[in-house]
Amino acid sequence: MFRKMTIAAVVLASAMIFSACSSIEVGSTLNNMKLTSSETPASVAHINADVWGIYLFNLPLFSGSTNQPGRCAVFSDTVRMDKVVSMITKKAANDFEATAVTDMTSNRTTVWIPIFLVLWYNDIQVSGNAIR
Repeated sequence: MFRKMTIAAVVLASAMIFSACSSIEVGSTLNNMKLTSSETPASVAHINADVWGIYLFNLPLFSGSTNQPGRCAVFSDTVRMDKVVSMITKKAANDFEATAVTDMTSNRTTVWIPIFLVLWYNDIQVSGNAIR
């Protein structure tokens, strides 16, 4: 029984290590709808960024890369609010030439992984509306 649980834990850990730990998604089909109540700025997109990682207590083992979404960073603490907000504002400025990101919201999750006893899962999601 212990051997099966150990193998399952190793497979789960390997899958998490080799999967993308960060992502940024954009909804830009707005059907002529405004994302703000103001008439002046043009709404261009809604952007959602997600970065997660596995930590040994407070020491990062691997986490999502905020410089290259879709990749993992090893031993780098990137599951931080300032890093994820930077992802969104960079995407809005570079891809959509947005001058502002409005209605920004965030969600932070920290969960202890009981099967490993000393590992924690941290996650931050931030979303906002890009306007110009």
